[in-house]
Amino acid sequence: MKPAPVQAQFDGRLRIDYDYRSQGSSRDSDLYGYWYGNAHDLGDGCLDFYASGRQHSSLSHSSPDDPTFQGLDDAVGVTDNRLLQAYGDIHDRAGDMQLRLGRQYIDVADYLQLDGAQAVLFENGPFGGRVYFGQPVSFYSPVSGDLAGGLSLVGRPWTGNRMRFSYAEYRDDSADVSDHNYFADLQQELSETVRARAQLSVLNDEFRMAHLDCSYFAPDGSADVHAGGSRWGRFDAKTLAYSPLYSQLGAQQPYTYLYARLSYAIAPKWMISPGVSVSRADSGDQNFSNRDYSDYDLTLIFEPDKAFSASVSLQYWDVQSGDSFLGLSGEIRYRHRRIWEVSLGSAYVDYSYNSYSDISYSVNDGQTVFHEDGSVTTESPYALSYFLRAKWNITRNLIVRLQGDLEDDKSAPDLSFRCRSSVEVRF
Repeated sequence: MKPAPVQAQFDGRLRIDYDYRSQGSSRDSDLYGYWYGNAHDLGDGCLDFYASGRQHSSLSHSSPDDPTFQGLDDAVGVTDNRLLQAYGDIHDRAGDMQLRLGRQYIDVADYLQLDGAQAVLFENGPFGGRVYFGQPVSFYSPVSGDLAGGLSLVGRPWTGNRMRFSYAEYRDDSADVSDHNYFADLQQELSETVRARAQLSVLNDEFRMAHLDCSYFAPDGSADVHAGGSRWGRFDAKTLAYSPLYSQLGAQQPYTYLYARLSYAIAPKWMISPGVSVSRADSGDQNFSNRDYSDYDLTLIFEPDKAFSASVSLQYWDVQSGDSFLGLSGEIRYRHRRIWEVSLGSAYVDYSYNSYSDISYSVNDGQTVFHEDGSVTTESPYALSYFLRAKWNITRNLIVRLQGDLEDDKSAPDLSFRCRSSVEVRF
């Protein structure tokens, strides 16, 4: 029987962001434009297109010699206006075979960004894999002669299991060096309520990273438990792909990170959530980037209905060199149907400014979040931020957002202020 015809779908988004920051006498303001476009199920359901990009204009800066708000994007030779992704997907109706051509992220290889091709075969079945090859993309340095490629195999050898083994090679033509990265990713449903995931990375035959997560979900939904840990080694990266520039802020010693969190419904509208996270660096200079710490918190959450929610968290930080203290953070949020919402609160955060990508993800149980707007938020004992956020869905296709942050950073002499506003149009 001939398959039923598929209706093509189109959608797009355009967002304009204004970002203002100040600290002491330092000022900085920028204007960003982000755009995204999708076309699904063309060619009777066998062809998709996706494209995204960013434009940036610096409106003001206090002084070229003021390093307060300087980042990678301010360096000489950096590409300001960027085509982030632009690819076409050719695939069968069942989704068993796929060929992606164009600029894309390779998610199985630490999200390498390539201009090239990626072929995916039968990854939704009991055994499959993919192969990719192309020229790396960089907005910070020339990579015209560089090449990257690799392959990945994924299987489900028994019920509840999924394992993936990947290999990635990055060739830096200018320095005549290469990085060889091996990945292993194993996921297992131990029961209907318990799941586990283990990951391992080996770079140039040296240990790079190992990560283990376990989760429990009560059948009645009254509780869940998440626990895990990661170990990072002192690996020897030869190319920029695995030698991020933020390492210049201080050499990172090998370290171990552990966390655990329980969320339990003590009443129909109340939930309590204790948690702990511990970071331990190996012997060496315990500088600002490598200080040991333990973070204990107890969070109480109140949600009487879908419109209102509130939380308060008592945190105790025990930082190396006797820097221990209690802290209080929390948030109150109110949402009027799906039209508008506002929230007020405080949180321990530390913002860094990363190269923009159109993906968002978190690691270490949410302690570090890589946002879609390019910023990276890391929980830190040194910076407490007070924030006010508002969102207004004027129509289904027009959205306005506003956020203000007042940050008290122990490592900075002055309070800092940040205001972000955006207008988003959806097509």
